[in-house]
Amino acid sequence: MKTNKVAKVFVVFLLALAVMFGFGFRDKAECKTYNLKFQMSWHSQHPQYKAYQQFIKMVKKETGGEVTFTVFPADQLVSREESLEALKKGTIDMLASCASYFHGMVPEGDIDWMPYISLGHRDKFYDYFNADNEFSRIIQKAYSEKANALLLTNILCGSSGIVGGGTKEYPTVDSLKNIKLRAAGGVNTRIAKAWGASPVTMATGEIYPALQMGTVDALIFYAYGLKDYKFFEVAKTFTGPPVYIWADDLWINQNSFAKLPKDIQDKLKKVAKEWGRWASVEYWPGYEKEIEVWCKAKGVKFLEFDAANIAKSKKMLEPVWDWYASESSGCKRMVELIKAEEKKW
Repeated sequence: MKTNKVAKVFVVFLLALAVMFGFGFRDKAECKTYNLKFQMSWHSQHPQYKAYQQFIKMVKKETGGEVTFTVFPADQLVSREESLEALKKGTIDMLASCASYFHGMVPEGDIDWMPYISLGHRDKFYDYFNADNEFSRIIQKAYSEKANALLLTNILCGSSGIVGGGTKEYPTVDSLKNIKLRAAGGVNTRIAKAWGASPVTMATGEIYPALQMGTVDALIFYAYGLKDYKFFEVAKTFTGPPVYIWADDLWINQNSFAKLPKDIQDKLKKVAKEWGRWASVEYWPGYEKEIEVWCKAKGVKFLEFDAANIAKSKKMLEPVWDWYASESSGCKRMVELIKAEEKKW
């Protein structure tokens, strides 16, 4: 009897070990979390920073909490100018920023900033840019080779128009000729020059007093700036349609991505595309409608180029496309591809 009792105790002990070393280890592996250092180029009150809170929630839900983020708002860990280089080196794991900031490093990346490229078809352009096709493969190859980065998605954000200082209206392309037009450099400045305006470069923080004092007559800027930066107090007109839509991009360091299990990689890519489309097609257009209503209540007048002026503007801005195509063989090929694709839209 005593021997049987000892045997039973031994069996129970072995079963306990099996649970501990079998199921216990498996549960531990299943519950492992992966924390990613994630820097954005947006301050915590920026509408795009707020959109990323939805992305974080979606990743948490999709991965069951296995992927977490340590988020750094604009310039908190590294400066905006150095952030893609920091991503390349692995100082940060993920980055949300504008490809236009890094044109000198990866010119292929900011084709989504080109004049009128997504006018009237945000959804179609987003789907084309983010599909598995020759166009997107050129972009991915460029980021992989030049920045050690995987582009998870791009986001079509704020619509840029002409914000007029005071009550001055700019209803035609000709009305922009010879005016002092604030442009942020890069594509902005080339657009301003192509219109015949005199581009003025200044930081965002300098715009309000510049409008107030007449240092600039108008700016290429986004409607939400009228509210968020209080430009509505010194600028009472906004002219569309958007000459371009500023685009945000979400990258992950390739080494950081490779360390994730395959199922987590797939989930992260899936969420990025779903969230990116939502932000591009629903969140930002909805936000801009709210902004327009708010601005009109504050006395801002919204104007639109007519069809003839849009056509004239597109013609005037062809040199901007030519410049972009000359930046690299990849840029040239993407221009050919998107021009052909737009004919289907």
